[in-house]
Amino acid sequence: MRRIIAALAGVLTGLTLIAGSHPAAARSLGTITINWSGSDNDDLGRIRVSTTSEQPIATLKAHVVSAAGEKLATVDDFDLTSGTPTSGIWTTRSRVQLTELGSYRIDVEATDTQGTHITAERTGQLIYMVRTVFDPLVPSRTTIDYAHRNVTVRGRAYGIWPGTGARKPLGQGFPISLSINYLNKQGGYAGFEHADLTTDANGRFRHSLTLKMGAEFIATYPYSNDHPYYLRGTSDKLIVKATESATEVQVNVDPARVNAGDPLTVSGLARWRSLAGWRPLADTTLNVWVENTNDTPRSVTTDAEGRYSLKFVPYTTGAVNVAYYSEDPFRANVTTTVAFTVAHPASFADFTAVRQAAEIAVSGHLAFTGAATPGDPQAIIEFSADGTTWAPRATRPAVWDGTGYAFSGTVTEPAAGHWRARFEGGRYFQDALSQSVEMGAAQ
Repeated sequence: MRRIIAALAGVLTGLTLIAGSHPAAARSLGTITINWSGSDNDDLGRIRVSTTSEQPIATLKAHVVSAAGEKLATVDDFDLTSGTPTSGIWTTRSRVQLTELGSYRIDVEATDTQGTHITAERTGQLIYMVRTVFDPLVPSRTTIDYAHRNVTVRGRAYGIWPGTGARKPLGQGFPISLSINYLNKQGGYAGFEHADLTTDANGRFRHSLTLKMGAEFIATYPYSNDHPYYLRGTSDKLIVKATESATEVQVNVDPARVNAGDPLTVSGLARWRSLAGWRPLADTTLNVWVENTNDTPRSVTTDAEGRYSLKFVPYTTGAVNVAYYSEDPFRANVTTTVAFTVAHPASFADFTAVRQAAEIAVSGHLAFTGAATPGDPQAIIEFSADGTTWAPRATRPAVWDGTGYAFSGTVTEPAAGHWRARFEGGRYFQDALSQSVEMGAAQ
């Protein structure tokens, strides 16, 4: 008998199997078809019947029959709860009253408005069993950290009885399976444990453990040979999260603006906030990523005091990212980004100044030999009477002419003195000065 009950419990694990459209079970006599019958999924003590007929159904009567063929109960207070009187689902207002839990055959009588009457046997089953449900699981703490990882989860299991619809605690000695699904820092599953528990006289249960990380708890009432007519039930999920301690990666870039081809030094301190205050992340690998530059270190390891240092030659302006990443559920991941600027080289390939009466004709070429070129380079023409103190006299655009960025122009100046060209690099280019040319006074 218990083997049969266990097999039945396996079939009934999902309540959606209790009632539904099952064409193979239909019984058609004349113009009335009984498609199926069974327990109401939401109230196992009530019966649902699906009918199809040419004329509207006038009356329905369901008989609950034992395996031996004994008629145990009859119900006839059906209401149309879905569809139409010629194609609908009917549900009883009252619950079936039986003396014993179990699974029982349903025979159905139906009469339409024209007086056609049929009796259909074995149209379905009444699952006259107790549905198990749970109060929400309650933890002793909703979050854990390094120092506080002991958690007690409490719950309470109930049964909903089919004859009354009453919700009552299960009582003493019912099995509860508590699953503990560990959650990693991304919220994915990272391990599994379970505990076999037993309810007390009031349906309560509890479990205490030390969590390794955040976890998801689910309580289940499984099938039990000692309680064969209690259906499997599952609680809602309870999640206890891990609180991450703050971490910090300090990043210093020296110099913040570096000439192309020169090395850049990155250094700093990595630490985390313990219960006793900030502590170094000693002997820890940090991830390194540099924007716009290849052939740079991909990682660096801190020393015993959490300090680190590395050098590389940047290709162009970008940023260095230093990150602490760990699967440790109690330490936060962190990335610090610091920008740096690469000043690309600039120079004057040539510069000439020629007097033409009271005017000076100047010309020359700017050269940019690095990885970048300014969009609108300008040459500033400067004059000095003594070769020491210089003053700008004109600005000329430098335009690519096939050999370099050429500029030219004339400046009125009859006095003797010195001439040169200057380029202001701004943020992304180096400054440059041409050679100076001395000119006599106009004749």
